[in-house]
Amino acid sequence: MTPSYDKIAYHTLAATSDAPLFIFGDHASKLIPAAFHNLGLSGDDLTRHIAWDIGTEVIIRNLCAHFGCGAHLAAVSRLVIDMNRDPDAPGLIPVVSDGTIISGNEHLSAADRQARIDGFYRPYHARLGAVMHRLASDHARQNPLVISLHSFTPKPAMGEARPTDIGLLTKHDTASAKAFIKTMADVAPDMRVDINLPYSAYDLNYTVDVHVATQGLRHLAIELRQDHVDDKQKQAAMTDILIRALSPLL
Repeated sequence: MTPSYDKIAYHTLAATSDAPLFIFGDHASKLIPAAFHNLGLSGDDLTRHIAWDIGTEVIIRNLCAHFGCGAHLAAVSRLVIDMNRDPDAPGLIPVVSDGTIISGNEHLSAADRQARIDGFYRPYHARLGAVMHRLASDHARQNPLVISLHSFTPKPAMGEARPTDIGLLTKHDTASAKAFIKTMADVAPDMRVDINLPYSAYDLNYTVDVHVATQGLRHLAIELRQDHVDDKQKQAAMTDILIRALSPLL
């Protein structure tokens, strides 16, 4: 039987100014609704990088507080359903993540899979798509910048260490990526900023491809290495870096 659960797919932060900026976090939450019984996981697996993009929710909220911009945040863990995947992708509801078996996602019925799509995935994308359409048509915010904010583990259990400090998934808008790299060189010259590392926009860019690029909006898909944002002090420091790097782009 398909479980009954609260279908809160996203949280919205309302803009408090006309700042030409909007931010969203596909993997901002580690929440697994109680009806899913932690998907069979326990301990560190519920809080490490496989469950969410560590640090992103706090940083998004900090940036919104500073700039007065709006935001859209996923309200459930990407282990429940991954908002940044094509609905037909095998990893939409992952069975294995960085070597960890997600037993609660094994052998899902078609009805259970569809319930997660209808309860979480479709509302998240419907809202984000509507916001991007309005933003593209809003003449009060001239040439707005949209940021998709993610974070990545310094070393996957099943992979090599990653020297990149900040990655930019870049395909449609190379100009914004180059501008960000230039401002980062002034703001934080010791940080290594790479394009399409550790992930490439040609492999993992679903949400930007579907909702942002189609509207012709300027955008950055930013990946922060998690050892730079895994506590409150580091999150505050990264917020300050991003504020100074992004301000010239607005």
